[in-house]
Parts: sequence; C-alpha cells; structure tokens
Amino acid sequence: MPAPVSPFQPYASVHVKTNGPGDARPSSFQVVQDEKAIGALKGRTVLITGCSSGIGVETARALYETGATLFLTARDMPKLEKVIEEIVSTAKYNKDGPRPQPIEIDLSSLDSVRKGAADFKSKSKQLNILINNAGVMACPFGKTQDGFETQIGTNHFAHFLLFAEVKDLLLQSAKESGIPSRGINVSSAGHRAGGILFDNMNFENGGYEKFRSYGQSKTANIYMANSIHRHFADQGLHGLSLHPGAIMTELARHMTAEDEKLFGPEGMKGLLPIMKNPSQGAATTVWAAVSKRFDDADNGGRYLAEVGESGPVTEGGMVPGGTGYCPHAYDEEAEEKLWKVTQEILKVQV
Repeated sequence: MPAPVSPFQPYASVHVKTNGPGDARPSSFQVVQDEKAIGALKGRTVLITGCSSGIGVETARALYETGATLFLTARDMPKLEKVIEEIVSTAKYNKDGPRPQPIEIDLSSLDSVRKGAADFKSKSKQLNILINNAGVMACPFGKTQDGFETQIGTNHFAHFLLFAEVKDLLLQSAKESGIPSRGINVSSAGHRAGGILFDNMNFENGGYEKFRSYGQSKTANIYMANSIHRHFADQGLHGLSLHPGAIMTELARHMTAEDEKLFGPEGMKGLLPIMKNPSQGAATTVWAAVSKRFDDADNGGRYLAEVGESGPVTEGGMVPGGTGYCPHAYDEEAEEKLWKVTQEILKVQV
C-alpha cells in the first residue's frame, strides 16, 4: 500500500505543543474511551508480546477494558503473573471478563517462539489481533540462540516466526467473524537510521553500529506489516506498524552516557518535552487495535504515530524520537525482498 496522501490525524491538535509525560496527549485508556471500545471486543482474542514491562503492560491494561480475551507473552513468567494480577485488580470497567493468560516466549530463541505459539494454539482456537510489541534497542553486539544479530533476530525474525505460526488462526478468525483481523508491529522512529542491509543483515561482515542495527530492525517491522497487508488484506487480515513515541522504559537499558550525547548537549533531558509516559506511549498501539477505521482495507499497510497516520518526515524534523517516516518506509520492492528472504532464512512459508 502507498503512503496516505492525506494522513488521518485525529489528535493532531494536542501534539502541536507538547509538555512531557502526562500532558494533553491521549493515554491508552482515553483512546479506548474515545473509540467507544469499552466492552466492545468481547468474544475476540488478542495476543501481545512483551508484556512484563513498559508499553506492553499499558497496551494490555487498556485492551483488557475492551472485554477481549488477552494472551500476554514474556520470558519472565513470575513478573508477567504479577502484571496480570495488577491489571485485573485495578480494572475500571471490566470486572468479570476473562483473565489474561500468560504465554512464555523468549524472543532470543526460535524454539521458544515455536513452543509459545504451540501453547497459545492449544488454549485458543481463534486470534483476531496480533500485537508484536516486544523488542530490544541499541544493545552491544551479540547473537541470539539461533545465531542472528540480537536486534534483527529479536525484533524481526522472532516476530515473523510467531506470525507464521499463528497466521492461519488470524485468517480463520476473520472469515468466521466477518471482521478483519489485524497484525500490528510496534516499530519506531528509529527506522530512520536506515533500511535493510541485505548483504550484512547480521553484521557478519563487521561494521556493527548499534543504532544502525536498531534502525534496520525497526524498518523490518514496517516492511513486515506492509507485506502482511499486501498479501492478506483480500482475505481479511490487515497489517499496520507504528511509532509509539519517546518513552523512558526498560527498552533504553543499554543506553550509555556516551549514547545520550547523540541527543544533543542536554542528552535525554533535552527530549523531555516530547517524551511520554508509558500509557501515552501505548496509545497508538491501542488505536491501531480498536479503531474501526482499520476495518477498511484501504486504510491498512500504514505507518502510524501520535495516534494517527504518520506523514513524511519534514525538513528539520529528524529529531530523535520525533515523528515522520523516511522514504524507505514505503519501498515495495525492499518489502517484498525482505518478505522472501525472511521465509527462506526461517524455512517457513506464509
């Protein structure tokens, strides 16, 4: 799908002048309210990765109020169990809905992804919304258990394999319900650091640079969502990707004092006016999941930001954490190449 000519941005006015976490920008719960989605997803099933901390928790918290049956993944199961208990005990409206169910998935292991997917499929015969939320950012060079560079392996290959494992359920659920299913990838403005290094995806030829690697993996998230939409929209499966915003979460745990200098003389403090709290950071994900706008296939295959459809990056707009997509975000040839290469590497067919 091409980039939107006139991006739909329902919350544009509150993003003109920002004032840091907790300002007028919408929270994930406000989005559920604004979309009249309280209790509106009863009977539907949502699978979300990375729910032991950060925006994954807030995404799950907001979607729990929709009445949907939630399956939440993490590698730290005791931590995830505490999150689930807290979500249920503090719910504002959902007092008798199905309790979220934990699924163990360590995205650094393809075997763990397969086992987690099998566990999910043993517990649910439908899946309406898949949210690939988990990720790592700007970590030192390393490899996953399967030999992939850590960021592309965790952020892209593991999530692609999960999609491949549950794709048939997404399609079946769309057919049975008459409501399109959704595959949502949490990407980032970090995609602007560059596209896919097809000749050096795992930096086996050297040249590792952690922000360049992160940018590649976040571009891959966009390409995967766009390709999902291109290949399956006519079967009722729509793909979306998004930038959640600048949020201080555990995702930034690998950031060093030297890294912070890249954000300007004040480091991360200089980003404070545009930063969000975790609930505001989850708002765009929740919008992608609940807005009826995305039941229309013509609105799929899009990169979202600030609880709206993102426009292109503007002149002078390449600030870290800012909005706007770079031209390579909508490169159909590169999307299809990655779609094909990923299947070959993972030995799957979707």
